[in-house]
Amino acid sequence: MKKLALILLFFSFISLATVHSQEVPSPGEKEGHPKIESALFKLQQRRLFQGRASAQAFRQRPGLKIDDQDRVTVFILPKAGKKRESIGIETLKAYGGEVVKNGRSVIKAKVPVLFLDLIADHVEGIGFIKPPDRPYIEVMSEGVNLTGASLYQASGYAGQDTKVAIIDLGFADLSATISAGVLPPTVVKIDCTGERCVFTDFAFEEESHGTAVAEIVHEMAPSAQLYLIKIEDSLDLKNAKEFCIDNGIRIVNHSAGWFNVNFYDGACYHDNPVCTANQAYENGILWANSAGNHARKHYGAAFSDQDGDGRHDVAPDSNFISLHASKGEAIGAMLTWDAWPATDQDYDLLLFDSSMALVDASTSVQSGTQPPVEEVYYVAPASGTYYLSVKKSRATLNHRFSIFTFSHDLNPYVLSESLLSPADAAGVMAVAAVNSARWLTGPQESFSSQGPTTDGRMKPEISGPDGVSSFVYGSFGGTSAASPHVAGAAALILSNNTTFTVDQLWDALTSSAIDLGPDGQDQAYGSGRLNLSTVFADPASVDFGGVIVGISVEKVIAIQNIGSPDLTIGPVAAPA
Repeated sequence: MKKLALILLFFSFISLATVHSQEVPSPGEKEGHPKIESALFKLQQRRLFQGRASAQAFRQRPGLKIDDQDRVTVFILPKAGKKRESIGIETLKAYGGEVVKNGRSVIKAKVPVLFLDLIADHVEGIGFIKPPDRPYIEVMSEGVNLTGASLYQASGYAGQDTKVAIIDLGFADLSATISAGVLPPTVVKIDCTGERCVFTDFAFEEESHGTAVAEIVHEMAPSAQLYLIKIEDSLDLKNAKEFCIDNGIRIVNHSAGWFNVNFYDGACYHDNPVCTANQAYENGILWANSAGNHARKHYGAAFSDQDGDGRHDVAPDSNFISLHASKGEAIGAMLTWDAWPATDQDYDLLLFDSSMALVDASTSVQSGTQPPVEEVYYVAPASGTYYLSVKKSRATLNHRFSIFTFSHDLNPYVLSESLLSPADAAGVMAVAAVNSARWLTGPQESFSSQGPTTDGRMKPEISGPDGVSSFVYGSFGGTSAASPHVAGAAALILSNNTTFTVDQLWDALTSSAIDLGPDGQDQAYGSGRLNLSTVFADPASVDFGGVIVGISVEKVIAIQNIGSPDLTIGPVAAPA
């Protein structure tokens, strides 16, 4: 036993020395590890040189935390062209790693923070280690009447015999919402954040976003069976999709957006949300998704450096994109460029304070096997203007790139191509937002993300109302509120047309939308504002039975035109 203890102690010293050897890069060499995302590398350095408490408090990005066993949850990607089965799981376990779940090309694992570099170097088959892809919820009812849903409900079509899943990050305040009669007690509660999806009671929730979203779906389609499904990352989302397929769920609402999982071009890599949403569509599920609240939190361009200083020229006399942050606010900014899924074209993202001092930088190595992503996350110590800059590190080409921030408007900002994933997916109905107070005429919300996708496809598909009353929030704004109106509308249509395919359901929603903006589908409104029926007849048909010659029989059909054009009713002819 004493010999074993000495061996383990010696092994620990070797591992610490290995990490320490990477603390200070050689001149001209980038700081970091070629197989470890920069935030994870910084977390390891913080844990090693400043202690566990410092590492636990380190917030290079949301959700990056160390558990009580000194482990961090990561996504492990295989080498390019290889399958996840090529990764040495037994070696990973020997370093203290624990596999949580598997995707098609991703492994979710808990690994010791101190051994991150050793795992990257010595576990066979590893291409890259990164934090899990996590969604960003779009937070910034009157919608039932505005969209025509009340007409469907009054005619007996309330979503009965349909199943709708709300896939979200949390369902706090659920008991109070049910007790108040805002949601029914029949909601099905599912937790997909573990190894598999399981039934739960959501007793210890902190995030109430999903509850507010479910509230809108229920208002739109009060007889639909709701499934509340909790996720935390993209592999959880994949499991949630599989649960929906297995349980006959026909409609999904996902009011969340994902950064840096592709170039916002609808491409499927590493079990990202685009893969998941498209697979849902292929299995007959209509997937409604918030377009994003990032129209003014986005900058995109092709890299240009006319003055040769190695930085992108935002303007002829400036390399900087500015934002304003208050003291204590977290500045999160994400950069990606058009070189997916792995690249040797290396760019960096820099953050400067108001005195133009460099306060944070993301300098991950891109040498041919790493994804084209960088991210800074910095808590502002003082209120003021901060500046982002893109640096060409070892790139030989001028790539198109996109920058998004979590919550700060950019100057300048670029409205076009500001959709988040998976709203960029071909199989997703992306939903923009028009405030309920301006529902008839627009314009769209200034923050509502716009298309097209970076590969040129027109998005979004449709607009829904936001700025609506909410039991959970008081008032619920953002594309997160717009999307569940569309999901609820789909349930109403499906309850009236039970044999509809997902394509027919899609067309029913977009073809009846009332056009706003330029004619046809456009990058701001999509096909227009959600409108369940431009012409609604109640009843839809009448039966006169046998009519005796010479005796008149009257029936009344109420026709309501809620479209913008005038309705002309032609002559009604007797059957031949």
